[in-house]
Amino acid sequence: MKPLFLACVKGDVKVSNLHIVPDSAASLPQEAVAGLPLSILPMWVQAADQSLREGIDIDSAGLYELLRRGALPTTSQPAPGNFLDVFKPLVEQGKTIIAVLVTARASGTCASARIAADMLPAGAVTVFDSATTAMGTGLQALAAAEAARAGKTLPEIMEKLVELRDGIKVHIAVPTLQHLRRSGRVSQAQALLAGLLNIKVVLTTENGLVVVGEKARSWQGAINNVEARIIEAGKAGPLIVAIHHTDIPEQAQELYARLQGKLDIAHGYVSELSASLAVHGGPGMLGAAFCSAHLFDS
Repeated sequence: MKPLFLACVKGDVKVSNLHIVPDSAASLPQEAVAGLPLSILPMWVQAADQSLREGIDIDSAGLYELLRRGALPTTSQPAPGNFLDVFKPLVEQGKTIIAVLVTARASGTCASARIAADMLPAGAVTVFDSATTAMGTGLQALAAAEAARAGKTLPEIMEKLVELRDGIKVHIAVPTLQHLRRSGRVSQAQALLAGLLNIKVVLTTENGLVVVGEKARSWQGAINNVEARIIEAGKAGPLIVAIHHTDIPEQAQELYARLQGKLDIAHGYVSELSASLAVHGGPGMLGAAFCSAHLFDS
């Protein structure tokens, strides 16, 4: 059984010293993180001979332009040195860091963070594998930062993160498998068959892996599937809901508006999926991360 988190936690840490570091794949909207003890570490997008830092050298709009021009960008995980560039100044300021990162089963980001953490004083950095992606990771990071600001201790925040990791669901409808084929996420045969049969898929995360959760024979059918899963979860009580998309903001807002009319949404967000995720799925994706509001606010 893998450890729940990857650093020793010895005693309580002063709340004012806790700082949360998610990676940019968490797709956090800027308005959600304003004023929180949180710093976002950029993922890397590779385009031709350029290495571009997400949120600094390239954003989602820039990525879509590359795709329209026929470019075939890829992604790469941050190197340990990139983590040190973020971690070291915070540690020198007396901060204790919780790095909340994209699933280790789909990226080497956690491994790079652990190497960087080992270069710093023991206990300065705790690396937490969110076991998910997009705003599934983002909601965990937001909850951790809110808890730190509210006065929770390091062990209390780690306990909250474990509960959230088990409780957050992510479902993303994908209009075509061609971008996933180019990035190696699905085979050429799978993409060809889906195109011939007009099959749309809904991706989800299971045990840290991004997998095909459902299939539909139309785009509306795929969106209906995502919406139905959120509504079903909402029968148990208020939800935290984050709608995310790639280059279809109107559809994202429409989905969120429909959910507002059907659910008790305690906190809601609409955000664009990060460029580092859009590389793999392309424009037109629409989905959500969601969980019980009790998990988020407790």
